[in-house]
Formats: sequence, structure tokens, C-alpha cells
Amino acid sequence: MKAVKRSEAGKVARANKEIPGVIYGRDIESTPIKISFRDFVDAYQQYGKSMTFEMTLEGETHMVYFKEVQVDPIRQNHVVHFDLQKISATDTISADIPVEVLNQREVELRGLIVELISNTINTEFPAGSGISHFELDVEGLEGNDALYVRDLDLPEGFKVLDPEDKIVISISYPQEEEEEEEVPTDEEEIEVEAIKQKGDDEEESDSEEKED
Repeated sequence: MKAVKRSEAGKVARANKEIPGVIYGRDIESTPIKISFRDFVDAYQQYGKSMTFEMTLEGETHMVYFKEVQVDPIRQNHVVHFDLQKISATDTISADIPVEVLNQREVELRGLIVELISNTINTEFPAGSGISHFELDVEGLEGNDALYVRDLDLPEGFKVLDPEDKIVISISYPQEEEEEEEVPTDEEEIEVEAIKQKGDDEEESDSEEKED
């Protein structure tokens, strides 16, 4: 990815279909930069916020990763600013890596519910060895089963910072709807009351006949 130093305000860059940002980190001063919208989309889709890549700035190549990406609070797909952090080959990176569920549809076709409890995993790894996501396969799981952080297949050098017993995916049965108790209508209440009254009247009549 190629970046250019920026002297204008961010809104000016965005008006020219460029994304404003800043690069900082090891052996470099914090520098405002900008890149073309297309270059940003290509890089972010490929590397996300958990993989390192090379960026050129004024003829120099830097190893960087997306430390922060800011989006418009109303238009969520509209990027307004980004931060690139420069690193060296010996640095360690900490990032939240997304989780991808495999064979979710197969389990749901059996009438079960698949719920992704933790959609990212806080992970530490050496520079240059980032991955775009973790994969967890739910095929063969039954209701009340779960997959935990300890079930992740970690690449060499990776360290998970979340607790091992943290639930990542849970499988459950659909909840049965409770039958609502029927509440008698006004007409039913009147009818019941009339029956009671009739019965009371008959008992009183029987008592009077016995007294006679």
C-alpha cells in the first residue's frame, strides 16, 4: 500500500476520495498521511486489524498494521480516519481476532440454535504472523454443548489473553413457548355467576320444602 504525507484537513482528503490517517510507532514520528479510497479498501479487506503488511511513504517501506479505524456513527460503512502503527520484526502485537463458525447451517438444520458468544479473541502474536480469523467447527455438536477458548487451534507463537474457560460458541435447544393461561371473558364470568346463583336458589327452595 502506498501512502502520501497529508497537510490538509481530513474532510478535504475525504472530499477528494482519499482516506486521512496517521502513522506512528517505532523509529518514526507521528505523521499525518492519506491513501486512496480503493487502496484502503483493498488493504483493510485483506489484512483487517490483526495482520501486518508493508506500506511505502516517500520511498521508504514500513511494516505496519491497522491499529484503529474510525467510521461515521451514522453511516457505518463510511471510514473517516485510520491509525497505522509501525512495528519491527521483533515486536509482539496484541489484537482482537474475529471468530468464524464452520458448519453452522448443518447444526441449525437439526433444529438446534448456534450462538456466537465471543465474536473476537484477544490474542498476542509475533509481528508478521497475524491471521485474519480463528475457525471453530460445530459439526457434530448437540444441544447444551459448547466450545471454549481452550478449543482454539493456535498457530505457533500465538498466545490467547482471554481465559481458557471462556465460552466462544454455545449450542442450545429451542425454547418451548409456555401456554398462556386462559382468562375468562366477561360473558363467561356472568354465565358462571348465573349458574352459581341458580344452584343457590335451588338449594334454598329444597330447604323451604323440607321445613314445610
